[in-house]
This record gives sequence, structure tokens and C-alpha cells, in this order.
Amino acid sequence: MNIGRKIYTPFALCFNKFALFTPPRGPMPNRPMILASFLTFITLSNAQAITLGESFNSALLNNQADNINESRLRQSFEEKRQGQGTYLPTLSIRGTYLKQENYDDQKTLGLNLTTSLYNGGRDKQLIENSETNVQIAKNQRQIDRVNLYMEVVEAYYNYVLSWNDLKNLDLLKKQSQERADEIKKRVQIGRSRRGELLQAEAQLASVDAQTSDGQGLLQQNEAKFYILTGMAKNEKVELAFDEVKEEKTLDEYLSLALKREDVKNRQLEIDRLNGQLNISKAHYMPKLDLLSNYYALKEGGSSASRNSDWDVGLNLSIPLYEGGVSQALVREDLERKKTAEYQLTDYQKSVKIAVTTRYEMFRRYHDQIKKFEVALDKAKRSYEETVRDYRLGLVTNLDVLSSLNLYLSSKRDAEKTKIQSVMNQKLLEATAGIIPEV
Repeated sequence: MNIGRKIYTPFALCFNKFALFTPPRGPMPNRPMILASFLTFITLSNAQAITLGESFNSALLNNQADNINESRLRQSFEEKRQGQGTYLPTLSIRGTYLKQENYDDQKTLGLNLTTSLYNGGRDKQLIENSETNVQIAKNQRQIDRVNLYMEVVEAYYNYVLSWNDLKNLDLLKKQSQERADEIKKRVQIGRSRRGELLQAEAQLASVDAQTSDGQGLLQQNEAKFYILTGMAKNEKVELAFDEVKEEKTLDEYLSLALKREDVKNRQLEIDRLNGQLNISKAHYMPKLDLLSNYYALKEGGSSASRNSDWDVGLNLSIPLYEGGVSQALVREDLERKKTAEYQLTDYQKSVKIAVTTRYEMFRRYHDQIKKFEVALDKAKRSYEETVRDYRLGLVTNLDVLSSLNLYLSSKRDAEKTKIQSVMNQKLLEATAGIIPEV
């Protein structure tokens, strides 16, 4: 069955192949229903279709995920600039005032310049960690888009499912109403029993209850879809339904999933923690700074000191004992790195489980399509034969109602399975990191 991507809707999927039976002779109560269905098909064929891709693009504009990630990315760039700034000297205005017994007060005011010459490679590692954070922020943008896409897929196809199911319930309701009307006329002329009329009316009441539930479910899924995508409701716009595409193998999906940005980010986090470990180890290394001052004001002190306008010096700091702080920092960062490695291993397993589960769910629905089509074809022909036999007085009205219910139930199951097959394939692709390009 070829399904048009732009103009077909779920209700029209099986119209030509599985139209409700109209008896060739005798009363033809199904003709108005078939005419109405045909007019519905024509109207919906001319309607503009909302595709899944359009829904996703609209959801991106309607949600703040991209704006949040842009903000995160700018934060990461500023963090990188902070690291780069540690290579540059620090210039400041510095003033001092010193009062000592038996000495004149000493006052100085001038410019102070300080720059780091060597600090064990901490500045370089800070910049490398900042670059890692920038890449993590870039990857997070795609991660959030995948998550949003999966939400849109579920909202989109649940809307399709509820909309299509309600159409089938309306169809069942029309058929049940026509059965009740026909039996009522037959009771009036003595060709049917009143018990048969009560059966038909009970069937109609049951379908009314199902239809009410279907309408509530449709409103629920419709509200979620429009809130998520931010689309304006339009009665002339219907949802498009794509056919199942050729799927990849499970191994191909697993290979793609293990290359997802969230998996990459966990590996990058290990790299970042390894860099942090190097920074902690650098606390054992000596630190050398260049210090320089230019004085605009000098009062007090010796005459030689007052006549000097500038000075330059080196400050060397070699850590000997810090109460075990540096050692504790190294051990803490080492354990954090190990934790991240363990988490990556477990996360890769969870990704494999998610992909495998999605794949088997897709295959389960996909493999049922042909079988449900066979069941639908047989149920349709059974209903046709039962209607003929009833008019010949060979079966009861209860047999007709049972056959009708089986037929419509098979129709609902067949169409529902096709839609769920497509939905699960889209979710499988998203789980493997495959989403539409924006």
C-alpha cells in the first residue's frame, strides 16, 4: 500500500481497499455512509498536511532549548577566555602605608605589574579543559534536539493514532445506527424480533461510550501536540502519515547510537577530569612570578629608597607542606575520573539496551502489518457474507453485530499497527541519534 506523504490522512489509508460492504441487492443502508466517507476523502486530500519535519521545526522555535544551549556555549567561551587571560600580565594601581616606631611614616603609590612565568603547566591545562567544555556545550545542543524530536514524534503519532481511531469509531457508530434503524423497520413489519432491536440498541450505546472516550483522548493528544509545537489550530490542516521506510540492521543502529553526542560528552568529561587531575598534581610544582612596580609617590624610608622610581623582582614559591591539601586534591580528582569511567561503561550498556528495545518494538509492530491485513480482509468478507445470510434468514442479528464488531476491530488494529510501526521506527532512529537536519 503506497501512502502519500503530503495529502493522505490515516482515515483514508484503507478506504479503497477495505471500504465497507454494500449489498448488491435489497435495501442499501450503507450508501449514505460511503458517500460521506468519499466526500471526507476528497476534502482531506485537498487539505494541507502537517509533516513530522514541519512539526519538529515549529517545536524548535516554540521551545527554549536552542536559546539555553546558546547561552551555555557563550559561558564556555567566556570560561576559555578566562583561562587564556592567565597568560597575560596583571596591571594594577597599588598604594602602601607603613608606620613604624622611631621611623618616619612610609607612603607609596604607583603601578604594579605581575605575571606568571611558570606554574607547573596549570594555565595550559585550564585552557585545554575550557576547550573541552566548549565541545561539550556544542554537543549538548544536539542532545537536547534529539530529546525534543522524540517528544514531537510521540506527540505527533499519538495524535494520529487517536484521530484515526476516532474516525473508525465514527464509522462503527454509523454502521451500528444503520443496523438499529433497519431492525426497527423489520420489527414494525414483523420480520424481526424485538430482542434483536434491543441487541442493536445496546450495541449502539456501547459504541457511543467508546466514541466519547475516543473524543476525550483525541482532545488530550491534540492539546499536547499543539502546545509542544506551538502551531496554530486549523481545522483544514490534517496530519500526514509516512509509510515505513527500509530499516537498518540492529548492529548499524547500535553503532550509530554509540557515536551519539551524549556518549561523546561522557568521554569528554573523562578527558576534562584527567586535565583537572593534572592541575591538582601541578600543586606540587614550584611557582615563579615576575613582579614590577613603578612609583608615582614615595615618602619616608631611606633616601636611596625615595630616589628610586621603579623596581623589578622574581618571586619563587616551592611548596613543602600544605597539611595534605594537595595530596587530597589529587586523590579526589583521581576518584572522580574513575567514577566517570565507570559511568561511561554503564551508560554505553544503557544505550545498547534502549536501542535494542526500540528495535525489537519496531520489528514487533512491523511484522504484524501483513498478518493484520490478512485478518482484516477475512473479517471484511465474513461481514459481507453474514449480512447476505441475515437477509436470507440464515443467521441472527447477533451474528451480524458480532461480525461487524470483528470487522471494525480488525480495521482499527490494522491501521493502529501501521501507525505504531512508523512511530517506533522514528523513535528508533532518534534513539540512534538520527533526526532531521534543521
